[in-house]
Amino acid sequence: GICENSRSIQFHEMLRPASIASLTCLIFFIKHFTLLVGEGDVRAMFVFGDSILDSGNNDFVNTTLSAKYFPYGIDFPVGPTGRTSNARNPADILGQLLGLPPFLPVFYDPLTKGSSILAGVNYASIGSGILDSTNQD
Repeated sequence: GICENSRSIQFHEMLRPASIASLTCLIFFIKHFTLLVGEGDVRAMFVFGDSILDSGNNDFVNTTLSAKYFPYGIDFPVGPTGRTSNARNPADILGQLLGLPPFLPVFYDPLTKGSSILAGVNYASIGSGILDSTNQD
């Protein structure tokens, strides 16, 4: 079939220089992060970013960029949630390491208010960028 070598292709894609640099930074961060966690008490985390960290903000705004359908969330217990990942994203994992709730509420969800924001909020959004021209036709 067409995808007979898909695992091989995925492995070679992972070896791109940008991926190697990202992996190196991640390993460095994790190695030094474990030393820092014991030094302080992290009570909240506020997440900013794009699709890598988005946990469903675009479900609450008028946009064509959405991930609330199959195959997104294929490994998530409740199915698609607007995340562009199959399950937990890096912010969720970091939050777990810090002892925060398993999933931070998304900023645009109408239920994100009051005591639900005490441990932090996820502001990340699919397709976000720093330039005004991001996602403009």
